[in-house]
Amino acid sequence: MNFVAIGLGNFGASLAKTLTTMGHDVLGVDISSEKVEFFKDVIANTVCLDATDPHTLKLLPLKEADVFVVCIGDDFGVSVKISALLKKLGVKKIISRESSSIHLTVLNSLGVQHTINPEYESARVLAQTLTLPGILHLFSITETLKIVDLAVPGFMVGEKFSPVSFKEHTHLKIVALKRDNKILYSSSQPREDQEIGDLLYLPDDILVLIGELRDIRKFIRG
Repeated sequence: MNFVAIGLGNFGASLAKTLTTMGHDVLGVDISSEKVEFFKDVIANTVCLDATDPHTLKLLPLKEADVFVVCIGDDFGVSVKISALLKKLGVKKIISRESSSIHLTVLNSLGVQHTINPEYESARVLAQTLTLPGILHLFSITETLKIVDLAVPGFMVGEKFSPVSFKEHTHLKIVALKRDNKILYSSSQPREDQEIGDLLYLPDDILVLIGELRDIRKFIRG
């Protein structure tokens, strides 16, 4: 996919670097030439320009990009102005960072329906992770639907690996099974291409699961 990240602060730069690492085409934009120069080797593409200038903004791939992310959170006025200009220029999908309820309300009034508050999201994910022992990473798809990296519970060690049986008993889908930083099983690959045979769970295995939070909690508690 093609992404444009406007604002290369901590959040914007981290997002752009991560998307680049994932193999996506990313354009990082910032008014600071120092930031653009600093991140040019870790972000697919970078450009220095003033995104609050409508004439300069038109130099960006407004029609070609799949998503524009306005990553500016500390300057309310700049964030709102850029978001408004992108809407006016007909960008198909805009995600804007918001830092307060007022900021969110203004963005929504402009027609920007997709927003993110990194501080709130990080705190919520940390809170959920702290209350779910064994969870290594947690990703939210919706308020209740989650993807988690989970250390295989002790009660499963030695049991036979069976994604079908696992889903029947837990209502959770196994996305992947990882061992020693290698993926032994992936639900995205045809089963006949994967040698799972009589595979048994070992103590340091990692399960990647997707499902409802209530089912994840129930599974962890055994």
